[in-house]
Amino acid sequence: MEYDTCGTVSRNPVPVGSATKPNRMKLLYLAIAYLLGVAAGQILWKQGWFGCGIGDHFWIASLVLVCGCLWMDANSDRRTVEPMHWLASAGFSQPRGTFSAWFTCAIVLTGICGFLRLGSHTPQPCPGPSDLAYYNLGSGESISRVTVADGYVASYPTLADGRQWLDISVESVEVDGHRKKVKGRLRLQTTADYRFRFGEGVRVKGQLMEPPVFEGFDYRAYLARKQIHSLMVRPHVEIRKRPNRGGLRGQFVFGIRSRGDRMLNRLLTEPYAGLASGMLLGIEAGIPEELYEKFNLTGTSHVIVISGSNVALVTGAMMGVGIWLFGRRGALWPTLGGLALYTLLVGADAAVMRAALMGGLFVIATVLGRQGTALVSLAAACWLMTLLNPLMLWDVGFQLSSAATVGLILMGPALLESFKAFWNKVGRGLRRRGAIPEGSKSDFLRPNSVGDLLRDALLTTVAASIATYPLIVFYFGRLSLISLLSNLLIAPAQPGILIFGGLALVVGLSGLEQLARLLLFIPYAGLWWTTTVVNWSASIRGASVEVDWFGGGAAAFTYAGILGLYWRKAISGYVRMLWRRTVRTFARHRGGVSTRRQMGDILVATPTWMFGAFSVVAGMLWWMAMTQPDGQLHVHFLDVGQGDGIFIQTPSGRQLLIDGGDDSQRLFAELGEVMPFWDREIDYAIVTHPDWDHVGGQTDLPERFRIGHALISENTRGHEDSKSWLAAFHEAEVPVEGLQQGGWLDLGDGVALWALWPPPEEALHNFEEHDKNERSLILKLVYGEFTVLLTGDAGQPSEERLLRGGRPLAAHVLKVGHHGSEHSSGKGFVEAVGPSVAVIQVGAENRYGHPDREVLEILDGRLVLRNDLEGRIHIWSDGKLMWIWTESGAVGDLIELSGAATTVQKEWD
Repeated sequence: MEYDTCGTVSRNPVPVGSATKPNRMKLLYLAIAYLLGVAAGQILWKQGWFGCGIGDHFWIASLVLVCGCLWMDANSDRRTVEPMHWLASAGFSQPRGTFSAWFTCAIVLTGICGFLRLGSHTPQPCPGPSDLAYYNLGSGESISRVTVADGYVASYPTLADGRQWLDISVESVEVDGHRKKVKGRLRLQTTADYRFRFGEGVRVKGQLMEPPVFEGFDYRAYLARKQIHSLMVRPHVEIRKRPNRGGLRGQFVFGIRSRGDRMLNRLLTEPYAGLASGMLLGIEAGIPEELYEKFNLTGTSHVIVISGSNVALVTGAMMGVGIWLFGRRGALWPTLGGLALYTLLVGADAAVMRAALMGGLFVIATVLGRQGTALVSLAAACWLMTLLNPLMLWDVGFQLSSAATVGLILMGPALLESFKAFWNKVGRGLRRRGAIPEGSKSDFLRPNSVGDLLRDALLTTVAASIATYPLIVFYFGRLSLISLLSNLLIAPAQPGILIFGGLALVVGLSGLEQLARLLLFIPYAGLWWTTTVVNWSASIRGASVEVDWFGGGAAAFTYAGILGLYWRKAISGYVRMLWRRTVRTFARHRGGVSTRRQMGDILVATPTWMFGAFSVVAGMLWWMAMTQPDGQLHVHFLDVGQGDGIFIQTPSGRQLLIDGGDDSQRLFAELGEVMPFWDREIDYAIVTHPDWDHVGGQTDLPERFRIGHALISENTRGHEDSKSWLAAFHEAEVPVEGLQQGGWLDLGDGVALWALWPPPEEALHNFEEHDKNERSLILKLVYGEFTVLLTGDAGQPSEERLLRGGRPLAAHVLKVGHHGSEHSSGKGFVEAVGPSVAVIQVGAENRYGHPDREVLEILDGRLVLRNDLEGRIHIWSDGKLMWIWTESGAVGDLIELSGAATTVQKEWD
């Protein structure tokens, strides 16, 4: 007996190979009809057809009628008609077409079912008293009305810029003194002082608002697809002591992600730790905003976020490794198992499950050689997912996942065959030229080699990029002219990042963190190469252009053009053109056959993987050797925005961090630029005073680095603003000691750090108790004849006391106090210091107007370097000479600095 789509028995079984494929294709037709029905429902909903929506019984009834029509179709006579022609290169066999009135009826009813399903699940339903959205503030209601909601954290907290975003599943609300049970979810933003856990019970107080619609982005519709119809503004979040509501699966999955994220942050420097978390765990908050924008500009952001193309890349890489190790048939279950593990690591939310399902279909179809089945299965999966949530059809991730999978299914086989044909021609040409001995193959040309892995990564990238590019341009309004080149350059590095990174995660989470550290060397190299390519390609003028006119019609026309070109075998023509160019290139280099033959013999004798392994190990050893201490004192004024952050490396390699700005991620990104990638130790973490733009960035420091000692002023120890910093350092068991006037550190190699201010608290009776700035540490760094004065946020009252006390203020480099505000850097103080170089740590276009014009006038005639203009500033010395480098690469300033250095040299000598 045969079973039709709805599970009923067919009384007229048909021979295998005749009706089997048509029956399979019927599922594709039904899925397309349903999706078109959903799209039509959306259009008519906007015209006001459904109002507050209709009941579920309508679409369920239509689905029952569809099954009835399919049963009648399976048990009725059919009239043969001319068959449709399907693409043989994509794995289809030509079906025997039949016509059936019952199947036509099923098609129509399926479209109606999609139409009615959208009507029962409209983008903006009309909420009732049992819905959370019912209590959103209306346009005429007072903004002062406070809603109290009880529930639990229903998402993985997203952290960025010292804030965290939470989705709360609400179970009850209290409005105007009345408590009611409700259902629904809300989204809020709160501080990152406390890291909430998935499933943790909370009580939130604030104003419930309807999500807004921004120009160019419908945030309300975006949240509606996630079943969120409320935002809470000005929230106050309290933790409720109650059993975790996340469930065992949720707690397990999010626990793994949290532990994995912390481990990557400990073992990798920024920005590589943030990139690795995004690629391996789906946690994108750690990726610096500037770097993220460069990935967007170059069309490569799909490799750092969990999307359809990202999962496609993971799937292709794991399948390549599986085929290499186990053969084509044996690779099926290891690849599916690896994909399931990857899905678990990145959170297993709806978007990831969707992309993983489509990736699994691609694996099954490719391994079993049944691409036609994969396309039908993909259509069925889309039908099922939109049946559960019809709004999914407008989700960008859903569309990108579907497009990427279609690209792999349809274009993957053709690209693979074209590549094999091209490479075989290259091999024959090399043999004719004598570069490879007759009767032998290089390791790269043999099947199951490392070359297969690189080839699969490249072809996966090309197929997914072609299929998703029109959607990316349509949604983001940006055309990256260098996207394909950038993707091809970074593609070979992605398998190493994903495979060895995933392996390192598994090993590290099993307790073998030191082994995980070794395994992460390869992902680090791949991440370094990826960021290098992205930075280079983003710097090219005109690499990305704004495309405002590219609408839905243009996207549809582009896809039509892609399919047209594909059917005309344009890719094969392009490969032939490349082959002709290769032949002409070799034709211009006649002679020297014996030398090339010797090189071919070497290639035959030495497997490719040995070359790769040797190159990676040698590169890592060379990099570690180049990042060893060089016997000089380095002072880095980090670009941490509107705040202070100074990193010091002594000649023998001791490391100090003074302050850290207000954003941990930005601080870690800066440290990743100045510290060796393998070094995760800081000897001293120093906080000058408790302002958040100094202490905030260091709050997460113990999670990333091993801290030897922490030094603070006594004012910082007892201040309210430093509580989270103190809690983090005490939890990590870092010794915290006080530092005041007269204290000093012997850093070895003749380097000393002196504390010139503040004196003991009893000596500050003339200063107001709440004045944190006048209790800021003022430190003097000395190495041979080279001196640097670091003034924190100290103002003119502190400067005047130092002048009266006759303190040794003279220094070659002055870190200007309080970001160059009008309350610091008095004329007498600057003259007493007498710096050749003045550094102002200030954020670009800050709201305070720093630095003050009068301060700049006082500093006139000296070399003034500012983080907002120069970026990161690096000053180093051997105790007799001084060198200066700035991130902006202002060559003119550097040439002038050589003259300044000569002047300083004469003074020191």
